[in-house]
Formats: sequence, C-alpha cells, structure tokens
Amino acid sequence: MATVLGLLAFVAYVVLIVGFAAAITWLVVRMTPPQKKPDGPAQS
Repeated sequence: MATVLGLLAFVAYVVLIVGFAAAITWLVVRMTPPQKKPDGPAQS
C-alpha cells in the first residue's frame, strides 16, 4: 500500500511542477508586449 501511495504522490508532484511551469509561461506570454512586425517587405 505504501508503494501505491508513493507512486500517487510522485504523479501528483509531477503534475504540480508541470502545471506551475505552464502557469509561469502563460504569465510571461501575457505580460510581455508583442514585438512589432515590419510594415511590409523591405525595399531597397
């Protein structure tokens, strides 16, 4: 039984870490301003 609980705790830990990383990535994408795109093709 302890092995099953340990495995469930490990799975919960991995899900927590991945969710935390996804949340931080989402926040960074939301807070950083978009880069300006060029108006058109460069003419020389």
